[in-house]
Amino acid sequence: MGIHWEKVNVEELTSSGVVYFNSKMEMLEDLPCKMYKLTSQNSLWTHCHDYFQIWYLAKGSFVHTVNSQVYEISKGDIFVIPPFTLHSVEIFPDQEIEIYGCEFMPSFVNERLVDMPTDPAFFDVVFLEYFLRKESNAQSKITLDSVTEVTVRNVMNEMLTEYERRFPFFQIALKANLLLLLSILVRQVNGELVRAGFEKSEKYRGIMTRVVDYIHNHYHEDLKLNSLCSLSNLSRSTFCILFKEWTGRTFNRYVTDLRILQAMMILKQPELSVTDVCFSTGFNELSYFCRIFKKYTGISPTDFRKQAIK
Repeated sequence: MGIHWEKVNVEELTSSGVVYFNSKMEMLEDLPCKMYKLTSQNSLWTHCHDYFQIWYLAKGSFVHTVNSQVYEISKGDIFVIPPFTLHSVEIFPDQEIEIYGCEFMPSFVNERLVDMPTDPAFFDVVFLEYFLRKESNAQSKITLDSVTEVTVRNVMNEMLTEYERRFPFFQIALKANLLLLLSILVRQVNGELVRAGFEKSEKYRGIMTRVVDYIHNHYHEDLKLNSLCSLSNLSRSTFCILFKEWTGRTFNRYVTDLRILQAMMILKQPELSVTDVCFSTGFNELSYFCRIFKKYTGISPTDFRKQAIK
């Protein structure tokens, strides 16, 4: 995915005139995150740091240079700088400025993020990976639309308040807001992908709604995937992809989940036998129904009924 997480030789950098900021000097000992608001700021020569830095510009403008690429930052812009990235900031004299700053170590997102994990199933990586890609500097200047800017400002204001007042459990609130901020920025960086996903969702909303309604009305029947594909006028592969995106489950899993849920409700009616419940919820074989029911609930249909109607 092009994720960049390599450290640099700090001694070589400092010997070449690059300023290096270390989190151990910049942050509290027991809190790998720092919040601040700047209303005056001098230019910063080329430097780097071992932490992530987020600057949101609420007033003014300046020039931001990242790896020799120049960006003009104006009111409503925000940037995310990964660790060990060379950058500089040029602020013109007498410039009115208002900057909301957030600096954090990867370990604040998750303690295991001391080094970048390679396991794609490691969920917390998703909060940072979009700001670590070598092939794109999109995060070096993110222009927020007016609605998102208000949200970002409110989130960072809340983070600043938590950081300064240090109410009990403020670290939890600080981290929760940081993850919210990062998720907002991930959507901004991937704006085209988000819009495409929204358009796709809207295009198939009516079809998928009808499919789900049909399943709920006919779950007790012998539902076939091919029949649902024909009903929706979609190919099998397209249907399966859309159904999983829409419901979060495969077709077979969704139908089974629904049938078991209905069986649990019907088992509370003592006048119906377990066999009646089996066939009335779309299961065609009693032994299979009992096996699946126990897999879902941990007990047999008979034992479930005994507990439910006590």
